[in-house]
Amino acid sequence: MKKIKKDFTLLAILLIPVSVAINIVGFQICQLLRLPIFLDSIGTILAGAIAGPWVGMATGILTNLVNGIFNPIFLAYMPTSIFIGLITGFLARNNFFKNIFTLLILGLVLSVVSAVSSGIITAIVFAGATGTTGSIATGVLLAAGNNIMVSVFSVQIIQELADKFLAVIIVKLVISSMSIRYLSKMKNGMKFIKKEDLYE
Repeated sequence: MKKIKKDFTLLAILLIPVSVAINIVGFQICQLLRLPIFLDSIGTILAGAIAGPWVGMATGILTNLVNGIFNPIFLAYMPTSIFIGLITGFLARNNFFKNIFTLLILGLVLSVVSAVSSGIITAIVFAGATGTTGSIATGVLLAAGNNIMVSVFSVQIIQELADKFLAVIIVKLVISSMSIRYLSKMKNGMKFIKKEDLYE
């Protein structure tokens, strides 16, 4: 418990509301443009990457709570947000933002975990329909005679692959633009600083 508390430094705590806002804005943009992706986890991935898994998890939970005020459906998907924050934090600690290859692995892992977690919730709790753009494709697959789990997961995995790969790339670019001074004060910050940059 003490180790977890150490992750929540002042800078980490200040990062959380900013990351939650990024999640909400990203999702609202996708909804307005009727895009088949979500972009509602960019902030969670960012927080987990530089501040550690527990800060990432907290960001995911708060995002769902805020979104849940306007649409209770989001509360059901809180486990997915928790997984994203935790997994990103632990994998970032093991240099999964190091190069394009490890970044693709990270995106794939997050995609599969999100698709399985959200797919189960969508199928069991909402019978495959949540009112998002993916619900239309799910309905088409159901009408074609596929069972609900196959229909939901087929749509979910395609959406998540596009969503999470784009999200991790955006986060990588954002982190690359952050100052060394700021990163050095974050839990996983040193993982993103090149040795040669420390002596400049």
